[in-house]
Amino acid sequence: MITVFTPTYNRAYILPKLYESLCNQTCKDFEWLVVDDGSTDETPALLQKWQAEKKIAMNIISRKNGGKSTAINLGIQNANGNLFFIVDSDDFLTDNAIEVISAAEKEREKNSLREIAFSVAGYCYRKSNYRTGMVIASSDSPLPEAASSLELAFKYKMSGDKAEVFFTDVLRQFSFPEIPNNKFVPEALVWYRIAAAGYKLIIKDEAIYQCDYIADGYTQNFKSNLKKNCNGFALFYKECLSYKEIPLIVKIKHLIRFFQCKFYSLKKRSV
Repeated sequence: MITVFTPTYNRAYILPKLYESLCNQTCKDFEWLVVDDGSTDETPALLQKWQAEKKIAMNIISRKNGGKSTAINLGIQNANGNLFFIVDSDDFLTDNAIEVISAAEKEREKNSLREIAFSVAGYCYRKSNYRTGMVIASSDSPLPEAASSLELAFKYKMSGDKAEVFFTDVLRQFSFPEIPNNKFVPEALVWYRIAAAGYKLIIKDEAIYQCDYIADGYTQNFKSNLKKNCNGFALFYKECLSYKEIPLIVKIKHLIRFFQCKFYSLKKRSV
């Protein structure tokens, strides 16, 4: 079974799009696990209503606001699926997304891909922008059958967001660091740690995830997010300096960002 995991905070205005896409799935072999991260809008009432409808299997966890990174940790701990698929509350899936993932996993087991020369962390699919129809995460070269997150980003220069589906037992080995007074750590920090441990993702050149970059999202508010969560970002940029896959010019940029984060951290302490 697949766990579709959604951390959400005050997204009642857009969350129905995701719920509708899950109800429309051609394969129902999944659970929707939602961490309501202290929402003060209509989100709790919506979730309870949908759970009562019993159109899909739902598990709701409510807590005080703590941020996306720790919400993911909580989700991983409570997931029932052997695959874990993070789908943000402002995005949704194609109607066949679960069927596509399930078919890929059945094919992998059939072909005994567990016996190949690397450890499989999960699958990497594509995202597309539902407003423009454009597929996200282009690559400068043909993609291999499998690659690590570090290889995808820097060897194959696959820039942009991707739809990663990880094995839950792999994620349980790599929790997001919980940093005081920080509610966000870049997901790439954990994905790169998984890559450095020798795990690769099976590449699937298919868009099953529909997204856009809305006004109240992390992507559109990168600068303010970095300032608020400077210690989490500092940890990410510091670790990037140790990876051989990352080119020197990128490391220099990360080093500058690291010192920028440290400046913000010192500034926060002095207030």
